[in-house]
Amino acid sequence: MKQLEEFCDSSTNLYFIDMQADDPLAYALHRVVENVNLRSSSSLLGDYPDQAYMRNDVAPAYHAAKGSGLISQMTLTSRIQDQIATYDRHILPAPRQKGTPAFAVTLSKTRILLPVERKLLTGREEDVLDLLAQGLSSKEIALKTNVSFRTVEHRIASIKTKLQAKNVTHAVAIWMSRFLGIEVRR
Repeated sequence: MKQLEEFCDSSTNLYFIDMQADDPLAYALHRVVENVNLRSSSSLLGDYPDQAYMRNDVAPAYHAAKGSGLISQMTLTSRIQDQIATYDRHILPAPRQKGTPAFAVTLSKTRILLPVERKLLTGREEDVLDLLAQGLSSKEIALKTNVSFRTVEHRIASIKTKLQAKNVTHAVAIWMSRFLGIEVRR
């Protein structure tokens, strides 16, 4: 139980999956703990808005766990609606005497969650982000780029809006993610 408590934090989801249906897309999802919501209130896997994600990354894993009855652990990078997510997923099928498990417990822990599409930034906004990524303060950026501190602050506000970032650190993380080379199947 201690390991479970250590695994579960503000980026962890816990679900029960009813796997009694023959078609994995008809498996029912019951939310127990949901800290990261990718904008869905669906209860069946087949009702989720992003069916490509369900068919490619979710349904096959549950179908395999149901067939084998074995615990599945993996780290995935997937495109989910308008996000790229890297997450750990643990599927724990219910113990069985014979036949296939009727349900499974799933834990998922989100590692990275980034927007797929980024609005175009101006060259000056890109320069500001590069300098922020190098650790420069707004005042240092103003001195280095020969603009006022206020102009730098306006550019940072524009960057946060365009990238849908919650703060400057989040904006820099989103910006730097383009250099990670994350490839997502689709």
